Amino acid sequence: MTYRSHPVRRLCENPKADATVTLVVGVDDETDETELRERLPETDGVEPLPYDSFRVTVSESAVADVCAITGVTRVETANVIGTGDAGEDI
Repeated sequence: MTYRSHPVRRLCENPKADATVTLVVGVDDETDETELRERLPETDGVEPLPYDSFRVTVSESAVADVCAITGVTRVETANVIGTGDAGEDI
């Protein structure tokens, strides 16, 4: 089962039309970047992060699809967990 943060759960239930969101997507040990890229719906990019995770920007309407991808273990909004360099996304 995929862990979804509270903001992600809200986005799955009530996405805004024509809006995008940046997510941090954690994957299992068997899923690599290439596989994730192939399984993702249309995205504005995939950026590798530490701890088997990736920063992904997708439309809000695709968040539920991201959560359902085989190999995805967790989905959180990037601005909540502070993934950037000092001063970014914190």
